[in-house]
Amino acid sequence: MARRPVRSRRAAEPGEGQIWAPIAVLLTGILCMIVFVAALPRDTDEPVAAVPDLTTPTEQVSGPTPLSARWSDTLATLCQDPALQADGIAVDCETGTITLGDALFDTAATVQLTEEGIRKLHEAVASMLRSLRTHDEVWRQIESIEVRGHADPRALRDPYLTNMRISQERPMAIMFYLISDWGLSERDRHDLEQLMILSAASHSRPPATCPESTSRCFPFWRRVEITPRLRVSEVAGEMLRSTTGLELPTPEES
Repeated sequence: MARRPVRSRRAAEPGEGQIWAPIAVLLTGILCMIVFVAALPRDTDEPVAAVPDLTTPTEQVSGPTPLSARWSDTLATLCQDPALQADGIAVDCETGTITLGDALFDTAATVQLTEEGIRKLHEAVASMLRSLRTHDEVWRQIESIEVRGHADPRALRDPYLTNMRISQERPMAIMFYLISDWGLSERDRHDLEQLMILSAASHSRPPATCPESTSRCFPFWRRVEITPRLRVSEVAGEMLRSTTGLELPTPEES
């Protein structure tokens, strides 16, 4: 006689699946509730950290670039030089230009410096070189030291050409004196030979302090200016770095 197959105990226990199903549903609901609560915005008094603007160039955020900052320091040192101030030697604090007035020459039509003019020229150039060497970075970027002559517009014929001659001759006389001035150090004379350039403007650039074409202003027109110049490439680089990140107008917009 054949025996009936015996069913397994697990299959014979009804209701076991019915017990675990509600538990699984309950756990799923609890998990969803936890995720929902965690996603809710929290009310907090803590300041939110600002997101850095990565498009802003570093040079604009941090202020002046090293060369421009050093250049400003150099000009301030020259402008505040106690020896120049004691001698009453005029210095433009924005450009570093030292002006030798007409009174330091023998007459309005001569190129010969007076004794006082020689002493002030010596003091001015020595102080300028000393200030320019304050920062090695600035000294390496000095392109030239320009000696420029100016004249007033009076002349019997061809005022521009006539006055161009004297405005050229005064810087030339100063150059000859400086490179043979044994009162300057050997280094000063050597650096002047490397850096000094001459120029003339006739009467085309009157002084801003007295630009009128009058007898009162003419003595101020007649002058020699000594100006340190940075390399043009470095100045252009400074301008480029300071404007990096700015949106320039397109040809159509301009």
